Amino acid sequence: MPSLFVREPFGFGAMKQATGATAPLRNGVALTDDPDRHLRDKIIAVLFTAPGERVNAPRFGAGLNRATFEGLNPLTVTAIEYRVAEGLRRDVGEEIIVDAIDISTDPAAGELLLVITYRRREDRIVRTLRIEL
Repeated sequence: MPSLFVREPFGFGAMKQATGATAPLRNGVALTDDPDRHLRDKIIAVLFTAPGERVNAPRFGAGLNRATFEGLNPLTVTAIEYRVAEGLRRDVGEEIIVDAIDISTDPAAGELLLVITYRRREDRIVRTLRIEL
């Protein structure tokens, strides 16, 4: 019996329309055939989903969007790093190995740079995701 609850909002693989053309959307959600892009999208979903935001998965997410309104002192930067590491381990840890999470800040400008270095468990090729807030 198919599950009605979909944990991941991103689809993987293109759907064929009745005409035989490939549809880029399924129920308004973008699809991709690129496994690296799909994994990157899942990581971004984890980073920017706040815990408690998903009703059936209350622990899902790291709530990185909250960092926009937090002070950029060493304590909050450490808390952000912990939330990101824990969220990635819990929500996509079966697919990736996180090698490093580096956060640099410029408190005067109110900027935060997050660099995540990770590898897919399948091929172990190093990938990097940079997010500027």
